[in-house]
Amino acid sequence: MTASSQGESDPTKGPGQPPAAAYTAKAMDRRLLVLPLIAVAIAGVITTALATAFAGSQGLIGGIAGTLVVLAFFGISQYVLLRVSANNPAIAVNMALLVYVLQILCLFILLIVLQGATFFSPRAFAWSIVVGALTWTFCAVTIMVRSKVLYVEPGSGPGQGER
Repeated sequence: MTASSQGESDPTKGPGQPPAAAYTAKAMDRRLLVLPLIAVAIAGVITTALATAFAGSQGLIGGIAGTLVVLAFFGISQYVLLRVSANNPAIAVNMALLVYVLQILCLFILLIVLQGATFFSPRAFAWSIVVGALTWTFCAVTIMVRSKVLYVEPGSGPGQGER
């Protein structure tokens, strides 16, 4: 075995520690996008099952619609924010505020358009949105609190170019 295959050449690795790639900003971005999507999908299935049990087929439609709204709104906004913060970190906070305002505006318009709809349960729709939003927020906060992100990429210092 060579030294590189044993992990001895990477100073960020120690015995029993994961590779440094697990601590990079890209890995963190992936976790912040994928894990909440999975958690919301699972919570949406549970919420939709409960809504179906209580409201029948209208609850099923409302639960699915609410879950899809949360997945779309939060997923798209997280993706946009991750792209902006990677390319231009100086405007990331401003973009986050803009995305939030646009989400609220779109949700308001969606609620006005669907106000008189009878093909789904508005309660199931609302509960699935609330549960999905809380699940996404809890998952994202948990990831941020538990993650260790390297602020300097290993091997990117002066004199450590490609070899």
